[in-house]
Amino acid sequence: MGCLVRFWLNNLRARYLVHIHPLNHSALSFAKVKKSWLLRDSIKTQPLIKKSVLIDMKNNLYSLLTCALIGSMFLATGCQNAPSTEATNTDPETIGYVGNRPGAFSAGDESGTEVWLKWGEYLSEENVEGLLSLASDSILIEIGDGNQISGKAELEQKLTAWFEGTDVTFIPNWGVPLKYMESDGSTEGGQWIVNGYDLMSLTGDTMTTWNRHSNVFVNNGKVEYNKIFTHSKEVSAARSLTLSVDMSAYGEEYTSVNVFGGFNNWCAECDPMTDAEGNGVYTATVLVPDGEVEYKFTVNGDNGKQEALEAGAPCTKTTGEYTNRLANVEASTTLATACFGSCGTCD
Repeated sequence: MGCLVRFWLNNLRARYLVHIHPLNHSALSFAKVKKSWLLRDSIKTQPLIKKSVLIDMKNNLYSLLTCALIGSMFLATGCQNAPSTEATNTDPETIGYVGNRPGAFSAGDESGTEVWLKWGEYLSEENVEGLLSLASDSILIEIGDGNQISGKAELEQKLTAWFEGTDVTFIPNWGVPLKYMESDGSTEGGQWIVNGYDLMSLTGDTMTTWNRHSNVFVNNGKVEYNKIFTHSKEVSAARSLTLSVDMSAYGEEYTSVNVFGGFNNWCAECDPMTDAEGNGVYTATVLVPDGEVEYKFTVNGDNGKQEALEAGAPCTKTTGEYTNRLANVEASTTLATACFGSCGTCD
């Protein structure tokens, strides 16, 4: 079924072997195929790749290790033999290789990554106009199973219909900006954002969660191409989770109390809580899928004023530098009132 190309990203914090499979040549409709190679495969805000090409994988490191993360490379004229071991890269400013040519990529910059992260924000806001402002006129999105969106007009139609009956949450996990370099060292402009993310949609009382990575081409501030790969899809009933927090031990002034977590893309101001009895106990009900739910309380809708929890405490889960509250949800439920900043009560 063609060749298997493998390359090392030597400048990453740790080396990850990436398998790259050629695509079916019938899919050469994207304009970038006019050149020899096209990056494709057949991925709160994370740090960006700079010269050191550091990646903070956080919670989805397994995705990078188990999937073809960098995407597929193929020749428009046919697949070549796998590169020989003599194809080595001696330029510290470039990475990877194409065919027998080393140093075919360089690290991208923040501009393309910022466009893609803004795209994700607009998805969570269900902002059709915002998404269209970031899309090129000839945008092509390949979703999988033969489905695709071609052009801005179709994109607007699909987004409008989707958002009418669905609440959408886009959760970015990691991203790597790369620039493809010609053999003479020149670039076409634009860059690839290879990235991983979770997408949650709530339709009626059904919650669907996808774990995905995609290869996105950004040029002149616009998304021109997006190839989406779904690694898992989970469908469950949307559960009502009622949370409450006692603020009586909180020693500072505040005007509001909020709860935030994976269910709202860690938006500190999106889910305000209410004190119906005026006793300093604030309550909110959120919709979540079955399984683990991480969350925290904060004041004034400010991420910087979130509660500080002790790592290892019985109600918490620590991943890297983050310690959050943890609930295991199997049915709609109401959790016991917690004291702000601790697992127990304020008594």
